[in-house]
Amino acid sequence: MTTSEAADATAGTSTTPAASAAPAAQGTRHSLAWRLGLVLGIAVVVVLLVVGLVVNRVVSRGFETVLTDQQQLRLDDAAETIALRLDRPGGAERLQPVVRRLANNLAGQVRVLAADGTVLAAFGKPPDGDAIRYTSPIQADSGTTATLEADLPARPGDGGFLPLFNLTLIVAGLVSVVGIVLVTVSVASRLTRPLSDVTAAARRLEAGDPTARATGGEDRESAELAVAFNAMADRLERSEMLRRRAASDLAHDLATPATVLVSQLQAMVDGVVPADRAGLEAARTSAVALGELVGELGDLASAEAAPLQVRPTAVDLGALARDVGAALDGLARDRGVQLAVADPGGVIAWVDRGHAARAMQNVIANAIRHSPTGGPVTVSLQREGSAAVARVRDTGRGIEAADLPHVFERFYRADRSRAPDPATGARAGSGLGLTIARELLAANGGTIQVEATGPDGTTFRLTLPAAPAAPAY
Repeated sequence: MTTSEAADATAGTSTTPAASAAPAAQGTRHSLAWRLGLVLGIAVVVVLLVVGLVVNRVVSRGFETVLTDQQQLRLDDAAETIALRLDRPGGAERLQPVVRRLANNLAGQVRVLAADGTVLAAFGKPPDGDAIRYTSPIQADSGTTATLEADLPARPGDGGFLPLFNLTLIVAGLVSVVGIVLVTVSVASRLTRPLSDVTAAARRLEAGDPTARATGGEDRESAELAVAFNAMADRLERSEMLRRRAASDLAHDLATPATVLVSQLQAMVDGVVPADRAGLEAARTSAVALGELVGELGDLASAEAAPLQVRPTAVDLGALARDVGAALDGLARDRGVQLAVADPGGVIAWVDRGHAARAMQNVIANAIRHSPTGGPVTVSLQREGSAAVARVRDTGRGIEAADLPHVFERFYRADRSRAPDPATGARAGSGLGLTIARELLAANGGTIQVEATGPDGTTFRLTLPAAPAAPAY
């Protein structure tokens, strides 16, 4: 089993507990639709309770007022009837049937009192609980001759309308709550269906299906979520493709010089090849190639940790570019490329000098490797507002449109860049140089981008924060 296969197997084993724990955690949670329905149902119950209490209070008071007025009207009508009877001869003896009937109808105690307080007729018993006393004058032709009094229940509607009204409120509230919960669950289920689609796509992606994609819904939010998920899935698929290709490339790049080195040394040990200068030089070349690749992997790790190691100072980009050019003079001479620095002077960046130097060296070295023999590579510097800008332009064949979005991804190499260098016969780089440059520049608050590319060459734009101006005295 190879190292990459062992790593894949280890990664697959390590994710098993998390994958198995997911259904268990999922089973302890309710769906979003039901949670929304229950929350809305509780809110409706609280609102209905408050509204019901207010309505009950208002209706009870209004109903009692209406009934009280009606009781008084009925008592007044009875007083008129009694007055007519009193005007007739022997009318006082015929009051009792009227009082009895009135007391039964009003469910209380009714009395007819003479002007001197003598009880002329009475029937019934005082009501249980709170009572209200009603009075109505009995006026005959000669004036007020008697008074009709009635002790009646203070809440005459408690046994009829109000209990039925309260029951209706409760039943209507319960039906409303159940209906609202069901409608909310139904609507929420439709609204959250796109989330379920994204979840299903995520599970397929986790299970190893790189083609898993989400469709989203008709609303903007779920559509944006599906677009973001699909973009992530595309990036993961591309990263996985690059990882596999990088593993293959690294295996080949490491194996080739290692094999040559071992074979060369073994041949010297066996006496097949003399251990002279030429043989040792061939072995040294293979060892250097192997060391450079391992070194680039270490540089990438260091670049990713660069934000923790930044020590910014004022750096003259013109002087820095000339120093980098001197360091790459051997590579430029081997390629037959002319390197020129256009420095107007005074372009000062506020960066970590080591990070900026390595980033610029990677970009310029990349430009030299992709320029034809005799072609110039130009580094031009400029101050643009609060930024110090360096442009590195080569005269190569440009970057293909399909490769352009991926030039800064680790281990990415365009297919044609994988062929041996036509000028030196050396194998192309590992695809880490521009990635390292991007990480180092980002750690210093800068950026790198392809500003222009075409058949006549490519221009990379490196943007760094400019050093603050010295105070004037």
